[in-house]
Amino acid sequence: MNQIKKVLIKLLLTIFVVTLYSCGTKTEDTQVETVGTPVQITSPKKTNLTEYITLNANTFFLKKEIVRATFQGFIEKIYKNLGDKISAGDLLLEIKTKESTANNNLQLPIGDKTFSGVIKVYAKSEGVLTELNYNTGDFVSDGEQIAVISNPSSLRINLNVPYQYASRMNLNTTCDVYLPNGKSIKASIQKIIPKVDPAAQTQTYILNLNHSESLPENLNVNARIPLRTIKDAIVLPNTAVLSNETLDQFWIMKLIDDQTAVRVDITKGIESDSLVQIIKPELSLTDRIVTDGAFGMPDTSKVVIGK
Repeated sequence: MNQIKKVLIKLLLTIFVVTLYSCGTKTEDTQVETVGTPVQITSPKKTNLTEYITLNANTFFLKKEIVRATFQGFIEKIYKNLGDKISAGDLLLEIKTKESTANNNLQLPIGDKTFSGVIKVYAKSEGVLTELNYNTGDFVSDGEQIAVISNPSSLRINLNVPYQYASRMNLNTTCDVYLPNGKSIKASIQKIIPKVDPAAQTQTYILNLNHSESLPENLNVNARIPLRTIKDAIVLPNTAVLSNETLDQFWIMKLIDDQTAVRVDITKGIESDSLVQIIKPELSLTDRIVTDGAFGMPDTSKVVIGK
């Protein structure tokens, strides 16, 4: 009798274990069937999209006076220092000829006047003394550059543009200029120089600041210039567009139902900082496109839409 009870108990335990294992397997299989890649989705939008190009540029002063020696000799005295504000007619320096240096009493008659051998050099324009190339006692030759007077009000921006973009940039176009300190200012294309650099094949554009801005010369800046605007473009966030390693194939992951996303090859148009124009295929504004979570996803994938 006891032997029969033991057999029955073992049989019941076996049935319980098998039943428990079967339930666990079904639960696990069910979970596998419902699991997918967590994703965020969006829908295409229709908007006006502008294409920009950002190029390096630098500041310069358009108006400068190059102060040159009008006679060879020694610099006798300098009346101005670097950074001084200069007015037209200010006395800048004196140059003493070699002959008068050798003979302090030299007096040369010139017409009804007497030349003592000292040449006074005056400023012809106003500005700031930004260069002073010689010191008192230095010898200078006739025509040598002694100093530079720059006019800060003539500040401009020099922009070298690759020639392939030249036909898409016009006079008076407004652009954003970004300074190294993070500040941005507005400028516009004032002049186009009809000359191309033979090595770089770039054309020079001169930008005028739309507001008075006190900036130094030779400051490196970035100019962001609009090239063209597409009206009513169908766009997606750039995070929705995937590509291969060589960046010659592009695609998106489009939902065909609540749990399945498929690969759709696309042709891109222009881009902004955050949006991409989709030229082909023609997308509907009700389409659901994966924006986050699609990286590495195969052609047809199970997904779970995040909230």
